[in-house]
Amino acid sequence: MASIYQPGIYKTTKALPEHEPTIQPGMLILIRTDGDFAPASVLTPVQNIQNQWRFQMPGIKVPTRDYGWADSLVKLPHEGFYRLTREYTFPNGGRWLENAIVQLGYTRAGEPILFIAQRRSPLVANDLWFSDKGVKLDLEEAQSLIQPLAWYQEPEKKAN
Repeated sequence: MASIYQPGIYKTTKALPEHEPTIQPGMLILIRTDGDFAPASVLTPVQNIQNQWRFQMPGIKVPTRDYGWADSLVKLPHEGFYRLTREYTFPNGGRWLENAIVQLGYTRAGEPILFIAQRRSPLVANDLWFSDKGVKLDLEEAQSLIQPLAWYQEPEKKAN
């Protein structure tokens, strides 16, 4: 019986059968199930832009017989913007306040990284800035600290 995959980002804990050299344990991956990617394809990260991964196309089709590989995957929260549900104190001093806006990203190994929102000084635009240096946390701690935010995503501008 074929496994049913849900689209999203995951961390692998086992190698993908028939693709062991490419998809190994401890990797960040994207599962796509739409269009040509159906029934399920695995995409690996290739480039990180503004703390979010771009994934390698076209991906690797998951073999029909995956030997339970689907059950070995760890579902990760979406990359994006969140608020802290409580104050976070750093082990060596410093803190981020409750309700601070953070961006969630990942290492290639699927480890969560939080980036704090900042307003630049001098203020030249009405926007927030996120450094490319963040704080790495374990998954349980990250999940206990964050709550998703909603935002408007401006559509891509098409060249004339």
